[in-house]
Amino acid sequence: MNSLKGISTLIFVLFSTALFAQRFSLEGIVKDKDSLVLEGATVYLQSVADSVPMSYGITNKNGEFSLQVNAEDDKQAIFNIAYLGYKPFKKDVAVPEGKLLNLGTIFLEDQMESLNAVSIVGKAPPVVIKKDTIEYNADSFKTMPNDMVEDLLRKIPGIEIDVDGGITVNGVEVEAINVDGMEFFGDQKGEVALKNIPSSAVSKVQVTDFKTENQKFTGEESDSGTKEINLKIKKGRNKAYFGDVNVGYGTDDRYQANANLFQIIEGKQLGVIMGSNNINMGRGFNALPDATSSNGLIESDFVGTNFSKGKWDETQIKADYRYSAQDTERGQKSYAENFLPDRHYITNSNSSSFNNSERHDAGAEVKFLTDPKNKTSNRQVRISNEMDFDARYNDAYSTSDRISELTNGDLVSQYFSTNESSNSNYSFDNEFRVAARLGGRRDFLFMGVNTSFDKEDGESANYSRNELANRGNVVVQDQISSTRNNSSRINFFGRLSKEILENFRIMPGYSATVNTDINKKSIYDYNEDTEEYDNFNTLISTDSRYISTTVRPSLRLRYQYKDIRFELEGAYTNTFRKYVDDIIEDRNFKNDFKYLTYSGRIRYRDENGYKNISLDYRQNVDLPSISQLQPVPNVSNITHIVTGNPDLEPGVSHNFRFRYQNNLAANKLSFNGSANADFVNDKIINSTITDEDLIRYTTYENIDGDYRLSGNLGVNKSFLNQKTNYNLGVRLSGNYNNIRSIQNGVKFTAKTNTLSPSVSLSYSYDKKIEINTSYSYSTTSTEYNTDAFNDNDYFVQNVRFESTLFFLKNVFFNNKLSYRYNSRVGDDFDGDAVFWNAGLGVQIFKQKGTLTLVGYDMLGMNNGFSRSVTETAIRDVENQILEQYFMLTFVYKFGKFAGQNMSDGRGGRGKVRMGKPRRL
Repeated sequence: MNSLKGISTLIFVLFSTALFAQRFSLEGIVKDKDSLVLEGATVYLQSVADSVPMSYGITNKNGEFSLQVNAEDDKQAIFNIAYLGYKPFKKDVAVPEGKLLNLGTIFLEDQMESLNAVSIVGKAPPVVIKKDTIEYNADSFKTMPNDMVEDLLRKIPGIEIDVDGGITVNGVEVEAINVDGMEFFGDQKGEVALKNIPSSAVSKVQVTDFKTENQKFTGEESDSGTKEINLKIKKGRNKAYFGDVNVGYGTDDRYQANANLFQIIEGKQLGVIMGSNNINMGRGFNALPDATSSNGLIESDFVGTNFSKGKWDETQIKADYRYSAQDTERGQKSYAENFLPDRHYITNSNSSSFNNSERHDAGAEVKFLTDPKNKTSNRQVRISNEMDFDARYNDAYSTSDRISELTNGDLVSQYFSTNESSNSNYSFDNEFRVAARLGGRRDFLFMGVNTSFDKEDGESANYSRNELANRGNVVVQDQISSTRNNSSRINFFGRLSKEILENFRIMPGYSATVNTDINKKSIYDYNEDTEEYDNFNTLISTDSRYISTTVRPSLRLRYQYKDIRFELEGAYTNTFRKYVDDIIEDRNFKNDFKYLTYSGRIRYRDENGYKNISLDYRQNVDLPSISQLQPVPNVSNITHIVTGNPDLEPGVSHNFRFRYQNNLAANKLSFNGSANADFVNDKIINSTITDEDLIRYTTYENIDGDYRLSGNLGVNKSFLNQKTNYNLGVRLSGNYNNIRSIQNGVKFTAKTNTLSPSVSLSYSYDKKIEINTSYSYSTTSTEYNTDAFNDNDYFVQNVRFESTLFFLKNVFFNNKLSYRYNSRVGDDFDGDAVFWNAGLGVQIFKQKGTLTLVGYDMLGMNNGFSRSVTETAIRDVENQILEQYFMLTFVYKFGKFAGQNMSDGRGGRGKVRMGKPRRL
């Protein structure tokens, strides 16, 4: 109680200090010597004592700035302005007694001499706006001593990482994460970098619009609507090396161990990672796991190495190798209420599985750039070749049993099954590409050939037993199988982009693809007379050859009018498919699909890239798959018989998408939103009939009337002063689905509404307290236009709370807490789930080492319960999860940047030098 009282008192004092500190507004106008206003100049105020930023901002289109400053007890401050092409401006200012300090008009002097760098004396501002790039100074965002890059990103305003690892910036998806402008370990999403590079190794986090390699090469603007993050590593004279060793051992023999070594020289990367754990982590080390549940128990081993040389605008060489092995154990029990037009029944089931897998992945890439003969010409050719080899081995075993009863308790069926399998998969992919800038008005040509080859070998043994109470008989399936599959894909593509009139561009394109697949699956049933598996099952065995060719010429038109871009594209696609099976002739088919597709786009993007508004339309065609077309029953599952429909038509969808992004950088405020509408004609659906023994018979049909509407709106606001940093995010999302289905011959419509508001808040004070918290609420209701199914509604709410408290010397205490409640989880399951992880740590060995005592699921209240709702069932599930443990971890970090040892991750002071001349 005394400790809680002490913490409460400290928090009260900290908030009180922020409340009664000296606050004022700092205003002014920035112009050049000719009195032209300068938009986008970086202005910031620093403490005289330690250069810590008090406030920051940028000038608006009128050259004006207005900073809200909390000066604490300071009487003096340092005012700075930085702008490309102008001498840095620096001035000491006195903190006013009133609420306003107006500096009037400030004139910047031209930077006459040729500079290779712009220097800023003192600590860099937390955020710098560089046209369409936002750059965060990593040292301004305090992290734990043993945090990785993933933890650093969670602390930066507007960046969120969801439970599945998806990253967004102000609600916009992040499509790529690079390290010093290069992919890390050949991983576009940056998973290896996020989980293995220490946060203290990063100097800058740069967020910009995602561009493809071709857009970077040609200098075109991004049209992705997504973001890209670049992590700049601390270096001195363009060199750095760093790494860490991490070990942990705990109760129930829980363990984790990890070692990383990285060397980064300007334009070069070399990295080695390795580790092992049995706490459900794929790669990396986590001294305090997130408060999110993961299904099953997983033991993992991994090792990887990577070498990269050259950035996107240079000749590049890349090579990487990764090995991983996982032993996975999963268990599940479920309770389901099943609704059919004429009856209602209950199913209880239990299942368990074991899976052992190994994977080897090796890749290499070479990109060669030719220099133009005339240095004033922008003609250039880039030739690249990328190879990837993947080998996977998998052994698995699973068992399942379920009992189905009518609501009056009458038994319908009892089902039991086991499956044992062993598989090996090999794949080789190669991409050869040529890109050429043709000079003139940024005309360019792209062309290339992609090839892939895959081979699969597998053996399996399956046993299933279904006791049918109504019939009084038992159906048994006992068989072994072997699979041999070889497939290949060859694709040629080309696109020319040429400006034929000012701001009007035509882009003809062409692609041709050939897919082949040779599959042999031999299945043998158990023969009770011979006690051998020697009965060849012709119904589900295959010996097939499949070929598909697709030719697609296209034409895109683009017109740029000031800040508005118009695009139209049309394509004609001809797909021919032929399938031949030597066992069952009725599986054979040939068809030829010919169709037009078209799309359009209007996009507005202001000069600085702060505001981005787009409206897109796209038509898509969904071709029936092989199995959906074959009119032969697939009886491999004795409780679910599937038969294709050769008369299926392709489904056609129409998608409309509106996106809005606006970064009001001068106000540290951002807005984003989107609205989507999908309408589908001839949608391909499963049409299922369930008989009185609960045997399902499924085929496929086309149906009209499906549509989906969705939208979201988000606002992010940040505030920073000398000691305090806030970030507030509010989001509202919702969707409406009108889904058409057929069950037991009854056509019906399910109308589902979902509304999900959420709010998140991060707060830090003086490198002593850090709090991150969020709350989300989601309500869902479904109505059916038939009395055969019951309408339903439920809500789910989630609370997340993370805190870090630094006290004494080099001692810290942090928590990760989550709470989830599902209003519709059944009586046999618990709708509440509380998950609390905590760690108490201390830095030792001159802050190079960190010792932490970790508690996982401190309250023992976490559970693996979840609920899913469909038009025919409500299903509650309990999954096997990793249970409570306590672990002692030790992390030792080493490395040097600029000749200095790696920092402890709490930030630093001193001089910051920024590279080539550019606007800050």
